[in-house]
Amino acid sequence: MQLDKVKRLLALYEQGLIPVLEQHEVNPGLPPSSRENYLYFTLPVCINFQRSSPAMWAAALATWNDEATRYVFLPERLAETPLEQIRADLVKHKLALQPNKHILIWTTIAQTLHKFYEDDPRNIIKEAEGDAGKLTVLLQKTHRKRFPYLSGPKLSNYWPFILSRFTDVQFKNAQEISIIPDTHVLQSSVHLGVTPTGATSLQTELAWKELLKGSGINPSQVHPVLWHWSRNKFRPEV
Repeated sequence: MQLDKVKRLLALYEQGLIPVLEQHEVNPGLPPSSRENYLYFTLPVCINFQRSSPAMWAAALATWNDEATRYVFLPERLAETPLEQIRADLVKHKLALQPNKHILIWTTIAQTLHKFYEDDPRNIIKEAEGDAGKLTVLLQKTHRKRFPYLSGPKLSNYWPFILSRFTDVQFKNAQEISIIPDTHVLQSSVHLGVTPTGATSLQTELAWKELLKGSGINPSQVHPVLWHWSRNKFRPEV
């Protein structure tokens, strides 16, 4: 019954009957395969938690479009820039809202890219052999300390989800990219009866994986549907 509701919800979304944000992950339209495009859709992801996602992406675009601050997306440039300058430039367009925590996360991930991956997020995917499941294990377990916050249950799935939408990556085992258990997905999951009220992010992730097993529907397909449906106060009803 729950799976039938999900299928109806997907159909409504595909028919344009659930309003969507025209501008969410705003970006400079870089070549999908380029290193710069992968960096644009990697570093901001690391600080996209407990805040408005559309506002965060708007801040990322403003930071990229400002020639004085664009360098913050380039790990090799960050490696040679004083921390206080980085802090000022990440805060300038409100990309970093927490001047200590967000700067620490951003610079740590950038250092990881600089020291271990030749300043290129594509090399992380190569290490995972292009496999979505292996990438999750790499982030959450193998190299957890290298990837603060990106190693958590939300962002370790949000990152490959975003990459699959805005870069040229073609993940093997894409069904292993979990649903992203953000506020809207948690609320929609309860509303659909997939999870009980108060379910944790991990419980929500596992519930969706179990529900969709063998259905031919990948969890990452469902995420934008649930996100917009929640924002639309669960209308239309299914």
